[in-house]
Amino acid sequence: HGALDRLIDGVEKELGGRLPELSRELKQKAIRLLDERGAFTLRRAVEDVSDAMGVSRITVYNYLNAIHR
Repeated sequence: HGALDRLIDGVEKELGGRLPELSRELKQKAIRLLDERGAFTLRRAVEDVSDAMGVSRITVYNYLNAIHR
């Protein structure tokens, strides 16, 4: 989990808060930043990010789909 944890830590520092405490808009921005940094190329990343963020996997996929539209 090292690489993904480091990416999440970096995004939390950049956005100024822990993922579960962020507003919906900042959660979407966090997903965009993680996507730009290649987080979702890692195995089980969607599951791990959804757990870290306190949202469902479906929510993470919805945010990703919105980015890639």
